Amino acid sequence: MPLYVYRDKCENFKNKDFDHQECDDVGITMSGLGIKKITEDNIDELVFRFTFVQKIAYTRSSKLYSYNDMRDAFTKYLGLEVNCTKLTRHKFMVNCARGLERDISWEMRSRPQKSLDQTKEAYA
Repeated sequence: MPLYVYRDKCENFKNKDFDHQECDDVGITMSGLGIKKITEDNIDELVFRFTFVQKIAYTRSSKLYSYNDMRDAFTKYLGLEVNCTKLTRHKFMVNCARGLERDISWEMRSRPQKSLDQTKEAYA
């Protein structure tokens, strides 16, 4: 199913400085975090989920965003809606844990396995 970002539902959609590309980026982010609509009530949950993903996926080349930067960025798009599946925090966390588990399992399977004798020799 295609992802639809309903920009026209943003409170500041009619402003001439409205950034359509950034709005689309925020919408794509929302779909990955399982949040259907940005409201004043759920903005802290949105920031929490973004921070959580940022911490588990951090690489040295990644830019870390502060809480205030994220809150300001999401607040600009209050009212934004996307057609994604809404996830509870528990379901979101379970999905993240499963993704981590899959990544680790894949890495372990894709590396050549040393025999037990080779491992013993390395520590002898």
